[in-house]
Order: sequence, then C-alpha cells, then structure tokens
Amino acid sequence: MMTQSPPSPTLPKIPVEFIETANRLYTYLNSPEPSFGDKLLAIYGFTDAFEPYVATFAACSKGCSHCCKIDVQITALEAEMICVGTGIPHASGANLTRGHSSPCPFLSGDGSCGIYENRPLVCRVYHAVGDPENCRPGRMQHQYGAPPLYGNPIYQNLMNWVHGLAIHTGSPLRDIRDWFPHPRAKVQSHLSGLVKPAKPGPSESDHQ
Repeated sequence: MMTQSPPSPTLPKIPVEFIETANRLYTYLNSPEPSFGDKLLAIYGFTDAFEPYVATFAACSKGCSHCCKIDVQITALEAEMICVGTGIPHASGANLTRGHSSPCPFLSGDGSCGIYENRPLVCRVYHAVGDPENCRPGRMQHQYGAPPLYGNPIYQNLMNWVHGLAIHTGSPLRDIRDWFPHPRAKVQSHLSGLVKPAKPGPSESDHQ
C-alpha cells in the first residue's frame, strides 16, 4: 500500500548565471556546424556544471540506487556514447520494453553507476528531493527531473532537444536494457577492467 505523499519541498530559484549559460547552449544546439555528438557532449557538460546547484536540495548520494531499477529510455546517440565510452556493443532493432524493476545492467554491486561519465541525459537530470527513505518501494518520493516538466525549464528544453533529435533521425527511444541486453555479470566484469588505477600518493621527497 502506498503511503500518503509528503509535502512538496520548497526549491531555490535557478541562479542567473545558469540561465545565461543555458541560453548560450540553446544557440549552440540550434547552430548547423557542430555534430550531434558534440552537441550532446555540450548538454552533458552543462548538466555536470548544474549538478552542484541541484545537490543543494536533492537527496541523492553515491550508492543510492533505488531509481536505477526503473525504465531508462535513451536515444540511439546516447547508446552510441555509452558504446564508445565503454567498448560494450549495443544492440539494434530491439523493441521498446517498459515496466522494468530489475537493476540497470550498468549498476555496480556497490550501488554506484558503472558508466557515470557516460550516463544518459535522463539519469543526469533525475533526482529525488525528499527524505531518502521515501525512495524505498511503496513510499512516495518527490521527483526532480521527471517528465513532463522535468523540474525546471532548462532540463525540459534539453530533454525535448534530445528526444526531438531521435524523431528527426528516425531513431526511436528504447530502454537501456533493450540497447544493452547483455548479462549483467558480463557487463560488470567488463567495466571492472576499465577502472583506472588510483593515482600514487605523495612520496616522502614531496614533503622535504
């Protein structure tokens, strides 16, 4: 049985500098010169810069992965970005499946995202803004970055651009599990081999 929805939190206003940056980004996205891949990377760059602002009110933290078991619909370009970034091939011609409750194939055993640098836009904008306990099954959580309004007009415009690109190129949205239907254990094994070695700490001579 679902619990009663908690009161909606009060969110801060978007800082003016992000609005100005977003307006410059829209101009870039509407220009003919850059490739679609470059434009998508620019969107990713913006959301990365926007993340510290969202973190001031979001409940999300590393290892919290309740939302990594729901549908994750992404475009062909985003699937290609993941393929290039990880070396894991994506499938083609798969139908769109819905109603998932199984972990994303890229969700690591410790609850972290195995493709964090290459994660799709829907994962970059989706946040919980209430008590983290409300993310548990059967409880109601306030979502920031969910359709149709995505929490703010900037996220909404960026998601509309990405989805519009899918329509323009004739490539429908598919769930991330449809694009990458490989056994999760095999995906995790591959990703573990991509982990970069930790940087060595300072030597004694560095302190002399």
